[in-house]
Amino acid sequence: MHSRAVVHDWIKHHSIRRSNSIAIVDFESNVQMSYRQLDKKIDSCASYLKKKYNINSGDRVATLAQNCPEIFIVQFACARLGAIFLPMNWRLAIPELKYISSDASPRVIFSDSKFFDTGEKISSQERMLQNESLDNDTEFYKALNENLPFVDYQPPNSDDIWHILYTSGTTGRPKGAQLSHGQNFLQCVGLGSEYSITSNSVGLTYTPTFHASGLFMFSNPTFLHGGKTILMRQFDPEICLDALMNPDLGITHTLAIPTNLLMMRNVQNFKDASFGGLTIASGGMPVPTALIEEYSNHDAKVPQVWGMTELCGVSTSLPADEYIKKMGSCGPPLMNMEISIVDKHDNHIKEPDIIGEIVARGPMVMKGYWGLEHLTDEFYLKDGWFRTGDAGKLDEDGYLTISGRWKDMYISGGENVYPAEVEQVIYQINEVHEVAVIGISHELWGETGRAFIVLKPEQNLSEEAVMSFCKSQLAGYKVPKSVRFIDELPHSANGKILKSELHPDFGI
Repeated sequence: MHSRAVVHDWIKHHSIRRSNSIAIVDFESNVQMSYRQLDKKIDSCASYLKKKYNINSGDRVATLAQNCPEIFIVQFACARLGAIFLPMNWRLAIPELKYISSDASPRVIFSDSKFFDTGEKISSQERMLQNESLDNDTEFYKALNENLPFVDYQPPNSDDIWHILYTSGTTGRPKGAQLSHGQNFLQCVGLGSEYSITSNSVGLTYTPTFHASGLFMFSNPTFLHGGKTILMRQFDPEICLDALMNPDLGITHTLAIPTNLLMMRNVQNFKDASFGGLTIASGGMPVPTALIEEYSNHDAKVPQVWGMTELCGVSTSLPADEYIKKMGSCGPPLMNMEISIVDKHDNHIKEPDIIGEIVARGPMVMKGYWGLEHLTDEFYLKDGWFRTGDAGKLDEDGYLTISGRWKDMYISGGENVYPAEVEQVIYQINEVHEVAVIGISHELWGETGRAFIVLKPEQNLSEEAVMSFCKSQLAGYKVPKSVRFIDELPHSANGKILKSELHPDFGI
C-alpha cells in the first residue's frame, strides 16, 4: 500500500451514485437518512467543528453516546477534517474515562442525554476540553440541519490516523490503538468480500460503536458498499430476535457475541424462530459448537470470526458456507493479514494443530498505541509480528481455532489446560446457559480448574453431574475439580466474559 495514497470519501461517492438509497436507520425512532441527507449532515458537522472548535488535521474529537446516527456523522466529519475520531466507552467509570481523556486530549466530547453529566465531569478536569450535547434541539443538532457548506476538505492519505480505539485495559491502563484510513478501508473491503456485502445489504448493529465490533460488524463495511445500516441503541434479546426474523426489515448481516446468542436462545419464541439463511457472524470469545448447531436448526448460519482492536477488527473469518464443516474454527485470515503460532520461546510452530500464542502481521496491524510508540518492542516480535495474547492453533488448511487467552492457560500436574476447550464440553450440557473456567491453586497439582456456571431458567444441575460429563469427554487433568453455580458472570461492554474479574470465591 503506497504511503501517500489518497483515500476517497465513501459517503460522498454514494450521495452521487445512489443519493436516495437509505444509508442509516435509527431503530428506536425509525428516523431514516438517505446517502444524500447523510452527506449534507457530515458537511454541516465538519463545518461546525471547524468554526466552533477550530478542529484541524490530527485533532481528536470524542463521543460518549449509545448507538445513534450522530456517532457516524461525527466519524465521517473527522475524515473530512483530517481529524481523529475517539469513541469513548460509556460503560467505564469516570476515573477511567478521565484517564482516556487526559491521554488522548480530545478538543470536544459529544455526549447524549444519558451520559451528558458524565461528559461534564470529564471536561471539568481538562482546561481545553468542552462537552456538548448531540441530542435534539441542541446547538449541534440545529447545525446539522442547516446544510452548512464545507469547502476546506482535503482528502486524507491512507496512513493518516482516523480512529483511536481504547482497549479494555484488562492488563493495566487502557491503551489507544491507532487505526489509519487505509486500515479501515482494507477491513471493510475484506469483510465485505468474505460476507458478500453489496449496496443491497442490510446490516443490524447493536454492539457498542465505541468498540471495533460495532464499527466493523457490519456498519462501516456496509457504508463502504452503499448498503443500509440499522442502529439499535443497545442489545435487547427479545427486540433483537424479533428484528432478525422480521421480513420487512430484510436484515442480511449481523454480529452476535456468544452471550447475545445465548440470551436470544432463552427468549420464549426462539423455539419457533426461522432465520431464512441469515448470516450471524459471531466472535469475541470461542463460540460453543452446541450453540452453532442450535441456531443451524433454525436456519441461521453462524460462522465464527476472530480479531482484535489492534488488528483493526476482524482478522480471520470462517466462510459462511463452511460454518458446519469447520465448526469450532474461526477460519483462515482475511486478505492483507498473516497469522502464525509461536511457542513460549517465540519460535514459530510449523506443525498443524499445536497450541501456542497467536501472532499477526500485515497492513491491518495498528500503527501503534497512542503515546506509547516508544514501547513497540513490548508488543511486537521481530519481522513485524504483533503479539495478540490469544492462544490458538492452525490446522493443515490454515484455519485458526481459538483456545482462549494465552494468559488464561493454567498448568495442572505439568500439563497445559486451555479453559476454552473445557468450556466447549460443558456447553454441551443442556441445562447450561453460560460457563467460564479458571485455574485455581492446588497443593498437589499446582493448579486445577474451577467452572463457574450460569444455568438456564428453571433448570437444575449438580456439581457431580458436570464433573461426570467432563470425565466422559476430557482427559482427567482437564476435568474441573470444582463447580460453582452463580446467577451471573461478569461481562465487558461488548459481551465478553471478563475472566479477569473471576477469583476462586467469586459469587460466594
